[in-house]
Order: sequence, then structure tokens, then C-alpha cells
Amino acid sequence: MKDEDLTYVGGRIAHFRKLRKLTQHQLAAQAHVSRSMLADVERGKAKASTVWIGAVATALAVDASRLYGTNTEPEQLAEILPQLRRTLAATDLMSPDTVPGPVDQLERMVARVGVWRRETRYRDIAAALPDLVDQLLVIGSDQVPRSRPYTMLAELYRAANTVAHKLGYVDLSLTATERMEWAATRAGDPLLLATTHYVKAATLSRMGATDHALRLLSRAMADIDPLLEDDDQTVAAVYSLLHMRAGTIAAATGDADTARSHLEEAGRLAARFPDGVVYGTPVGPANVSLYQLCAEADLNEPGRALEIANRLNLPKGMAAERKAYGEVDRARAFLLAQKLDDAMDALERSYQASPEHFAASNAVKGTVTTVLAQQRRGTDRATRLAGLAGLDA
Repeated sequence: MKDEDLTYVGGRIAHFRKLRKLTQHQLAAQAHVSRSMLADVERGKAKASTVWIGAVATALAVDASRLYGTNTEPEQLAEILPQLRRTLAATDLMSPDTVPGPVDQLERMVARVGVWRRETRYRDIAAALPDLVDQLLVIGSDQVPRSRPYTMLAELYRAANTVAHKLGYVDLSLTATERMEWAATRAGDPLLLATTHYVKAATLSRMGATDHALRLLSRAMADIDPLLEDDDQTVAAVYSLLHMRAGTIAAATGDADTARSHLEEAGRLAARFPDGVVYGTPVGPANVSLYQLCAEADLNEPGRALEIANRLNLPKGMAAERKAYGEVDRARAFLLAQKLDDAMDALERSYQASPEHFAASNAVKGTVTTVLAQQRRGTDRATRLAGLAGLDA
């Protein structure tokens, strides 16, 4: 692949780097990433995470979406975007004709949306959100205490953030996390708010605001630190999530020591509880391993990444979204080691876990294009993966 090939994320990075008259060393220094990783991404040898690409985009003074290119079909946008924008438009402009259903019934629907989010059913989520949000906003404005409706609103706004992120709309993603933070604050649950900050930190880091994201996580840890004294597994699980997020963000900026320190602490905490879901988020030892895999791939450490990839055993009941992401990171590790067949095996498992995620995800598209770039000549298998990811091979 040539650096100027604008069908690849690495090619677009090289293109904008040259427009800015920057060398690889200069861009790496400004983005706080390793020069070797930057060179490998530009050549199509490695696939970076969305956090890493966000840091590079900020250093290049471009929106990260310009490095990804178009990532969704127009008809898909036409169906989902208006529903997302309607969901996030305001918190006080509900129709006066809105008559909320029973809270117990709404709670069951919100729980269903949470399952859809983890199972990557994006169209179902987008269709359900506007009406549910309006009903809960009405209840929240009238009901005392308000913790129950606002807890449900936080879950719905998180689902909106997931869909916005998958479609590559960072502005909507940030709005969704701010709405989520607003609802979680009103719910009065410190662990829900900490989980919200875990989600918001990811959005900030994808925008290249890694320092802001790490400060937010540090503040979230300090806020719930006193709760650890109760030896509560739920507190430990949320605390481990914050460490996992901080670890992967630090890895994307090339800070290996900080990244591994956070992830080691996440693993120590995760040893206290089994794999499962807490506050709508996968937790446990297997999830820590996935974050370690992502970190080592971003640190351009093929040996470490491959060791984790080879021993990774995902629980049978793990959410489709997390499993799909995990297999993409496993493919990234195999690509670093130039094991193309293993990388394609992992991508096929990612597709099997969630075809909708596979077709919508920038991470998938970037990994598939890296597979194509590493091949001397195309294969039917790689072409099929490209088609499933919505790419022209």
C-alpha cells in the first residue's frame, strides 16, 4: 500500500501529515504516540484503536471522521439519525400530550433497550428511544423521589451514545454522554455517575481529548474511593472499569508504564468477582484481559499482544458487543505478528458475534483494510470480509 492511498486510515493520516508538513517523528511527538506505531499504521501493517486515532486526529487538527472516511450507507443514516437527534434534542420540550405509561412497564422496556445495546441491535434501539425518553422526562419532572426515572434515562442516553458512536457521529456521542451525566447526577447514585464517567471518558478520548478523559477518570475514582472500604463487589467492579478505561487511554498515548499499572490494578480488583454485567457494563477477569489486549496492540507490542490473544477465553455468555470488540482486538494482535489467517479467523468470529456491529464499526473497517494492505494479492476470504464490513475490496 502507498501512503497516499486514501482508501485506508493510515493513508489518510499520511496524507494530512504531509499537508501539515510534518515528519512522522514530529506528528508522533505532538500526538504523544510512538513513532514506530505511527509508521506501521501508515503502511497498513498495524491497526490502531479509536482512542489512538483520536489523538492523532487532534494533532493533525482534523476531525477523526476525516481519517475514517464514510462509514455508513446513506439509507442507514436516513433511518437512524433523525431518531437519535430527536432523542437528544432537549430535556424540557416534551409534548404536552405525552401520557407516560406505568413505571414498572417502562422499566421493563428500558431493560430491553439495555440488552439490545449489549447485543448491538442498533435499529431497534433508535426506534424505541424517542418515546421512552419523553415519557421518562415527564415522570422525572413530576415524581418525587426522582432516582428511578433518571436511572432509566441514564441507560437510554447510554444506548443513544452507543449508536451514535457506531455511526461515527462524535458530536451526537458527546451530547448523549452529557445527557447521561445529567440524568445520573439527578439519580443520586455515585456508582451510576462513575459508570457514566467511564463512558464519557471514551467519547472524550476518541475526540483526542485524552488529558480531559484521564482527569475525569481520576476524579471518578476519587469520588467512589471511600466506598471501597465496604468490600462491596459492585464498588470493586465499577472501580475496575475506571482503571481499565484509564489503562487503554494511557496505552493509546504511548505511556506503557501507566497503562499497565492501571490494568494490573483492574485485574487485582476483578479477581474479587466473576465475569458478569454491572451497571449495564461487562466486568470481570475476561474483560480485563480484553482491555490488556487492546492496550498492548496500541503500544505496538506484538509479543505481549499475541500472548494475550492466544490465551484469551471469552465466556460463553459475554455480551455480543464486547465479544465482537474483543475479536477485533485479537485480529489486531495477529496482524502485528503478520499472522493473516489467524487475523481473518478472529474477524470472522467478530462477524458471527454481531453482524450489525461488524457492518457499522470503524474499528472493524480499519482492521479489514489492514488485512487487505498486508496481502500481496487479494483472496476470496478477505474480499468477503470487506464486503461484510461494507467496504469495496
